[in-house]
Amino acid sequence: MSVVRKYLSAAGLLSIVRTEFKKIKSPREVDPSNLGISFADCLMSAFAMFSQKYPSLLQFDKSHRLDPQVEHNLKTLYGIEQIPCDTYMRERLDEGSPSAVRKSFKRLFAFVQRGKALESYQYLNGRYLLAGDGTGFFKSKSIHCDQCCVMHEHKVHVKIGRYLDHTLVKQHSYILLNSFDKYFELYHFNADGKFIKLEFKAIPGLEELLGNKHKKNELSKDDKELIKQVITAYHHSILSDDAPTYYHNMYCAAIVHPDQKVVIPLAPEPIMKGDGDTKNDCERNASKRLYNDLKREHPHLKVIVVEDSLASNYPHLAELKRLDMQFIAGVKKGDHEFLFSWVDEQICQVYEHTTEDGTTHRYRYINSAPLNKTYADFKINFMEYWETNKKGKIQHFCWVTDILINNGNAYDIMRGGRSNWKVENPIFNTLKNLNYNFTHNFGHGYKNLSTILPMLMLLAFLVDQIQELCCSMFQQALKKRESKTGLWKKMQSMFASYFINSWNDLFHAIIHGPPRIVLGTDSS
Repeated sequence: MSVVRKYLSAAGLLSIVRTEFKKIKSPREVDPSNLGISFADCLMSAFAMFSQKYPSLLQFDKSHRLDPQVEHNLKTLYGIEQIPCDTYMRERLDEGSPSAVRKSFKRLFAFVQRGKALESYQYLNGRYLLAGDGTGFFKSKSIHCDQCCVMHEHKVHVKIGRYLDHTLVKQHSYILLNSFDKYFELYHFNADGKFIKLEFKAIPGLEELLGNKHKKNELSKDDKELIKQVITAYHHSILSDDAPTYYHNMYCAAIVHPDQKVVIPLAPEPIMKGDGDTKNDCERNASKRLYNDLKREHPHLKVIVVEDSLASNYPHLAELKRLDMQFIAGVKKGDHEFLFSWVDEQICQVYEHTTEDGTTHRYRYINSAPLNKTYADFKINFMEYWETNKKGKIQHFCWVTDILINNGNAYDIMRGGRSNWKVENPIFNTLKNLNYNFTHNFGHGYKNLSTILPMLMLLAFLVDQIQELCCSMFQQALKKRESKTGLWKKMQSMFASYFINSWNDLFHAIIHGPPRIVLGTDSS
């Protein structure tokens, strides 16, 4: 086993994490008279809590206080010298800097690279697919900190138009659509960032206002004003109060591959207010910071950024090109009416083939197309794709890319574009639904606690992913327990029941079975 590969096991990865944690100094540690438990032990304890999938900080605190074997295992497996109580841990982590925690992600990624574990992830033109997207992890009407973004639900925006421009829609917007081939439809862009179609009958007076009008141009100025008043009144009627909602989001990116189950997340970028800021941060700004940090930290890493349709705008795509990052971004007709109209007027290449599973793939593409009317000189390559499976079910997607499209790479570009779901499913859904408890409020704090804790959780997820990719002991244990949920439960059970001296001992016991211990009563 090479020296680098040795570090791609549980023990090696955790030694890297702890080494990086020891380099981080909190404000309290500047004063030598007020040290207490080290900041590294506080960070490592929170990391261990997420690594062992504890559902709350309180349960983690009770576990190591009540069970001596848990305290022993935290010291032997995670190298924690002093284990803080839940209150002390929150207070200390609240003082920390999220930017300091991100260095652990960089260090782990470097070992994955050196161990040649990323070689199988190379995709088009020797580049790696980097899928990015944003997600929320905290929302409250009462709990908040200075870094919270603020959403006023009583503020409502009503728009009437033909197409839906996702890049311009604000939360709590109502969009009355009247496309060329459809009657009016009403959509609500809610607080969770989802578009919900509403029935007209749910909004008193709306059907009467529309009457027998079928086109947007049939609505007078007074009609539009009344429609906005009716929808606004409906919105206020469904609110329980006008108190603002406080929230935290983050933007995440990961190295993915269509044929690889494991994803390699990079350090996430928090979406939050900075010191002294009055305006909310946003996903677009966070993604810009993340990609600039990536270029600075990994200047020789060649990537193809894969994102959804919210990313297919000139400022963002131009920024990616400046950073020498190629892109495959989703695009929708409602967002890019000019582009789709231009494509319809051109002679496009059409290509079709069938794969061994009986799926028919049909492409329509054209190179050197204008992204939009305003930035007509900014050229992109456009692909429209239809998938028809053996049962006749059809799926339809569109992308823009700076990769020159031809019949030989159309299939690969399509698969690359669709790999964006590997952020939403293998990362976000796993963190939220498979024992990581991503949306649980482990503690909010007053400064940075609510940001540092999710970053430590994602760091624990990264360690799990690297083990699944590189560690044979982990792979055997996972195979033995048949699922990750089964493996986590077995690890939790053994962690709380046995004194464990090494990770190899733990995985060996999971694979081959622990020593047989019979409980009995001491009759003496």
